[in-house]
Amino acid sequence: MGEESAATAPRITHKGARRWRLGLVWLAMVVALGVAFGYDALASHHRQSLDQQVAAIANQVRCPSCEDETAENSATQTAAAVRAAIRQRLLVGQGQAQIEAYLESRYGPSILLRPPAGGLSGLVWVLPVAAAVAALGGLAVAFRRWRPSPAAPLSDEERALLDRARRG
Repeated sequence: MGEESAATAPRITHKGARRWRLGLVWLAMVVALGVAFGYDALASHHRQSLDQQVAAIANQVRCPSCEDETAENSATQTAAAVRAAIRQRLLVGQGQAQIEAYLESRYGPSILLRPPAGGLSGLVWVLPVAAAVAALGGLAVAFRRWRPSPAAPLSDEERALLDRARRG
């Protein structure tokens, strides 16, 4: 009975097994990179001094009274007030998301230089990644089609035609 189930079980071809292993390798690399980048981001956030944290958040916030300038780079009084509010909220223990929510409620949604990552604005983050994946998939299909296929054996008629062409 064991022999029958082994005989009727679908066989994985060499090519299919190779693809499966290659897919697992790629998945493992993506997971490893994600873990490494995530750990590094968390570790670097905890290593920053208060001034560095203020500067990092102020670089992602627009100056309320300037055009095309961050609150970190602007010398106006409103930019200084934004930096002071960021510093004060960091000292209280608030995180970047809470500080950005406060600034957005006070100055409006245009104060944030980076678009929100959710809702319809999330397409700004998703579409470039989707386009890159689609482009890589298209390249893989194109390269597979360009690969020369193995030559089929010639029929008797084709051999006779080839012999005549060589002689004549």
